[in-house]
Amino acid sequence: MPDTQNRSVTRSFRIVDALSKRNGTGVSELSSAVDLPVSTVHDHLQALRSTGHVVKEGTEYRISTRFLELGHRDRRQREIYTAVADELSTAAEETGEQATLIVEEGGDGVLLAVAEGEQAVDLPAYPGARVPLYANAGGKAILAHVSPERLDELLDRQAFEPITKRTTTDRDVLLEQLDTARERGYAIDRGERIVGFVCVAVPVLDRGDTVRGSICVCGPESRMGAARREEILSTIRRVANITQVNMDYV
Repeated sequence: MPDTQNRSVTRSFRIVDALSKRNGTGVSELSSAVDLPVSTVHDHLQALRSTGHVVKEGTEYRISTRFLELGHRDRRQREIYTAVADELSTAAEETGEQATLIVEEGGDGVLLAVAEGEQAVDLPAYPGARVPLYANAGGKAILAHVSPERLDELLDRQAFEPITKRTTTDRDVLLEQLDTARERGYAIDRGERIVGFVCVAVPVLDRGDTVRGSICVCGPESRMGAARREEILSTIRRVANITQVNMDYV
């Protein structure tokens, strides 16, 4: 019975995941996407409708806003999210670029909060988006400050697939980059995840020097020269420090 229950739950989440990638879809199309019989998919959809997690519009299904509610509730319960408060928006305002709060979850980087400055380019970034830790500055800032044992665990879970021509796909090269990031206190990526964009990030550490996340700012390469990066780093270091103080003492 437990194996059957586990398989059923796994199938439901496969269906939910497939639905989330489509702007409404029918049972047959969904059946092909998840490689399950139409009857099985239909049964799972009806169960998900009964709990309010899936809605039906005409002949098409989509996930409901219940997932938005759950994600928002979870986010507000995270200490680092409440600690960063308005500071992330301040960072975006001062830099003019996109600023994000990134945490590690399940071996991925997760954008917990996103703020846009006046000059920010519309990038594929939104709360809850998952990004590979090895291919962006925010992820590298986190990896550079985890314990050696945890680092091995996290790197074992990375795909090291080339997202762009500049993506670091060699584990040894990445380890060298992490050593450098640890020494200078910030990480950088130059078009490793998004072509033409440079991102810089600093870790958010708690009072015990445990990394809790990172603050990252990304902008077009044309606006991210050395002098500009130093200005941005000054801003996000301040944001990270305030976040740490809020977590430790407020």
